[in-house]
Amino acid sequence: MSTSDPENSHLSERAQRHLWMHFSRMGSYKDHEVPVIVRGEGAWVWDQHGKRYLDGLAGLFTTQIGHGRTELAEAGAKQAETLAYFPLWTYAHPRAIELAERLADLAPGDLNHVFFTTGGSEGVESAWKLARQYFRVKGQPQRTKVISRYIAYHGTSMGALSITGIPDLRTPFEPLVPGAIKVTNTNFYRADIYVDDEVAFGRWGVLPSSARLLRTSARDL
Repeated sequence: MSTSDPENSHLSERAQRHLWMHFSRMGSYKDHEVPVIVRGEGAWVWDQHGKRYLDGLAGLFTTQIGHGRTELAEAGAKQAETLAYFPLWTYAHPRAIELAERLADLAPGDLNHVFFTTGGSEGVESAWKLARQYFRVKGQPQRTKVISRYIAYHGTSMGALSITGIPDLRTPFEPLVPGAIKVTNTNFYRADIYVDDEVAFGRWGVLPSSARLLRTSARDL
């Protein structure tokens, strides 16, 4: 669909009627049209009026190699003709095996097994669940807690959101999953009074975190 397609003039209205967008104040579109991205090429995307934007988030970290890659479309079409999708529940399939082998070759040491998920939130949540299950099997079921940093983003599903350290994202959905402990963020600008003194900044970051961790038994982490 080109940006000059007549259908583009109705996309915003249709989006307002039926589309519930993520991280959006839907009420703000009562008096303003919904911006609609209709095509992309490389690192650039265009809206319904032909305005060009740099896709700085790479489609939320999914299109780092760029838009409009015909070889990817051809590979996807070829795979869909053979097998569109099949879950890895007690069954494997060739593409999953090939990718798991490739990732195992790239990973260091004995990191040689791959657990695939559909996105970042599910990946974070799965890692926490796997750790908790591991310690339960090992006879240490009390080890349920996880440490993350303030202002760190780890996802928005309930478990991943519990690990996320951004208050504005967390507050509307509290209480969250217990056991997610927050420690100080390590960015200099979070404590600009120490920006010229790395030692003082280190103490500022470590001491409050240490106090919080001391209140948590190491046996629970």
